[in-house]
Amino acid sequence: MKFSFRGKVYTGIISIVLLSGLLMALSVRIIVAEALSTECKHRGISIALNLAARAQDPILAVDFLRMKDLIDEVSDSGDDIPYAFILDQNGQTLAHTFQEGFPVELKKANSVSKDQDYSIRLLDTGEYLIYDVAAPVFIENHRLGTVRLGLSRTRIEQTIKDLLGTIFLLTGLTILIAGLVGAGFADQVTKRVKKLRQASEKALSGDLDIQTAPLLNKNCWEIMSCNREACSAYGDRRRRCWYLAGTMCPNCIDGKYAKKIISCRTCEVYSRLSGDEIQEMAEAFDAMALTLKNNITQLKQSAETIEKSEKRYRRIFEGSIDLIFIAGNHGRFIDINRAGIEMLGYDTREDFLQSVNLADLFVETEHYENMLNEIGSKGFIKDMEYKLKTKNGCELQALFSSTAQKDETGQILRHEGIIKDITIWKDMKQQLLQADKLASLGQLSAGIAHEINNPLGLILGYTQLLMRGESKGPQVFEDLKTIEKQTCNCKIIVEALLNFARKTETQKIAININQTIKNIIAVIRHQFELDNVSLVTVLDESIQPVTGDEEKLKQVFMNLLMNARQAISESGDITIKTFAPNHNRVCVIVEDSGSGIPTNIINKIFDPFFTTKPTGLGTGLGLSVSYGIIKEHNGEISVQSEPGNGATFIVTLPVYDNTTL
Repeated sequence: MKFSFRGKVYTGIISIVLLSGLLMALSVRIIVAEALSTECKHRGISIALNLAARAQDPILAVDFLRMKDLIDEVSDSGDDIPYAFILDQNGQTLAHTFQEGFPVELKKANSVSKDQDYSIRLLDTGEYLIYDVAAPVFIENHRLGTVRLGLSRTRIEQTIKDLLGTIFLLTGLTILIAGLVGAGFADQVTKRVKKLRQASEKALSGDLDIQTAPLLNKNCWEIMSCNREACSAYGDRRRRCWYLAGTMCPNCIDGKYAKKIISCRTCEVYSRLSGDEIQEMAEAFDAMALTLKNNITQLKQSAETIEKSEKRYRRIFEGSIDLIFIAGNHGRFIDINRAGIEMLGYDTREDFLQSVNLADLFVETEHYENMLNEIGSKGFIKDMEYKLKTKNGCELQALFSSTAQKDETGQILRHEGIIKDITIWKDMKQQLLQADKLASLGQLSAGIAHEINNPLGLILGYTQLLMRGESKGPQVFEDLKTIEKQTCNCKIIVEALLNFARKTETQKIAININQTIKNIIAVIRHQFELDNVSLVTVLDESIQPVTGDEEKLKQVFMNLLMNARQAISESGDITIKTFAPNHNRVCVIVEDSGSGIPTNIINKIFDPFFTTKPTGLGTGLGLSVSYGIIKEHNGEISVQSEPGNGATFIVTLPVYDNTTL
């Protein structure tokens, strides 16, 4: 059973008072009983010795009447003397005070030797206890007899009972008074504790605007006649100044409660305003509640600021078009933005974080190790170019920047970095270099072609004149024929150079690219089928017209188709597709099942005069010219190939827009 605080106060007070009364009663009983017993013995000895001295003459005179008078006088001297008697030297009874006959067994109950002045024995009659006192009667050295008397302990017991009764009565009165006093004390304490409990419940429910300690009539600035309004305690009637930091009293120690309270306890304000322990607890509780309220307000403001900051940086993190990542010291990804997931070809963030390590992204393992060594020594890397691989195995060129976050011991905790995909930029750079190379080569080719064309014309003319004067049989004629053939080949190459360098005006009109492709296929299909090459068309009839010169575009696609045919050794397929990747571009794809393009030369195929064909079967200008035509049309041309799996040429052209012509 649980007691209330009031019940505990009552129980404690009553227990203490009652225990004190019991201990007092026990102590008093022992002390008083001992004292009364001692006093009773001394009285009995005194009466017995006096009786022995007075009984000398009556015993010598054998005056039984006087002996009777003496013992009656002694017996009547007090209610606590139940008997007295005198024995002669032979132990015979000379006189006694018993009304109903002398109890013979009493003679031997107590004896005194001649060497003793007296003898005391405690006798139990079955009803009460009696101190039996025996004293010898002497005349000089001759023993005449013995006097005996009994002193009852009843008086002593009654006295002790009366005293204990008084003690218990006083104890009861004390308990009553203590209960009344305790009730008042308990009421005061329980009211204040109840107020603290209610305040605690309010605090638990979130209401920190509470007041449990009594408001003061005078505060520190009034007591000290202080007008420093800048002081943190000035005007604060709810908290005591010793709980506040930043007070401006000259005697104050700067700091918070735990630091300044020792100094504050010697202050006049503290001695006048401080209360008992419960009030101090209430004051501390109020100060704590207000401090918590202020701290919670600050925390909420900080949380809002952090939340706004987190949202802002999360928006930057997720909105970046570059890959932003956070990875642990062992390369395990902690976080990555959406652009990074899409860049690397993964579907969800969870799939990426659970299955990919930073080392898995690098095409070459040594690049990853070099990156770790660089970060370990410098703490960061900036714009390092690496080859990375995506989920489907594709490679991309990337600029890698990262910073290492370290602990106080220098141990790397995590990596934070940005990866920029520069594959398109690299391709554009390559294309710009290609365009610049073509422009320079065009200028050079035009000059060389004009300079060579005239000597070639002379050589060809004189060779043909010499051939007219020779019959067809001799060796001279065959030699001249060879010179003519090779000179014609040179003129064809020079003509190609002039066409490559010549800036003819492009007629940009709306072109149905599907129809253009159909027209080309109608010309070459029969020859391709004779060579066991199948032409497959997948044309999107919903695409919009493109802007361009149809004749030049025919030259491009004819060139691509002929190259595809030559890449197929015996038999195979060539597929032409058209589609619109977006509303302002059209794509044409020429895909063959040939031998593919080796990796080491794929970046050179658009270079002028670069060819893998045998001597006499190609000039190496077809793709260069095609590249220039597509660029002139504000388009793009690129190639994808794996050795042994054919090649795919992708041509992108702008949709026709008459507002830009």
